[in-house]
Amino acid sequence: MTLVRPFENQINDWRTGPLYTFAEAAHLAHVSVSTVRNWLLGRDRQRPLFTEPQMPMVSFLQLIEIIVAANFRKAERISYERVQRAHSNARAMFGLEYPFAQQNLEAIGGHIVRRMHEDAPDQSFQSMDEPTQWTMPGLIAGVMNQIQYELGLAAQWYPAGKSLPIVVDPRISSGVPTIVGRGVTIQVIHKRFKSGQRMEFIANDFELEPAVIEEAVRYAERIAA
Repeated sequence: MTLVRPFENQINDWRTGPLYTFAEAAHLAHVSVSTVRNWLLGRDRQRPLFTEPQMPMVSFLQLIEIIVAANFRKAERISYERVQRAHSNARAMFGLEYPFAQQNLEAIGGHIVRRMHEDAPDQSFQSMDEPTQWTMPGLIAGVMNQIQYELGLAAQWYPAGKSLPIVVDPRISSGVPTIVGRGVTIQVIHKRFKSGQRMEFIANDFELEPAVIEEAVRYAERIAA
């Protein structure tokens, strides 16, 4: 089946072009660098989990797929091979190049989970009112709620949830976490805090609320842990 590629034009280069090193992607996704490398380049005799990149860099859509795949593994305690099979089947079934970064992931999620468990159906997540339907693990639904979509594909990721003003937008500051609507990077705020500057001083300097600075520092320290 021919893959659906609604983004084969310059307007979507910001989503599909190389943006992160493997180490940067691993840091944002909270996985190991070897996990990112294995999933994108393959390991030993195993095929890559996702489409192999042209260079050792990660696009924004690949970052989102890594995040979703990592949460699938955490939610279902399943192997690399089963996530790989689920992703491959989703690509084939729905003609999607980035199935884990699709806005309709919830709709196709049941199929993904079913494919993961086709060799062990008794381990599935099933709906109470529709026993034949396979439902999304809660961790994945949580990740989906952190994502803002445009034209059916992931466009922004709110890693701490949309209620907090921290966003990863590949069009802003090279895709590093920033303050929503300001472009101030979380890294800059955290460095200033670690250097001894008080939160109130940083907030005044950037014309932000102290609570925003506090959330930025809390997030920076969480992903650094």
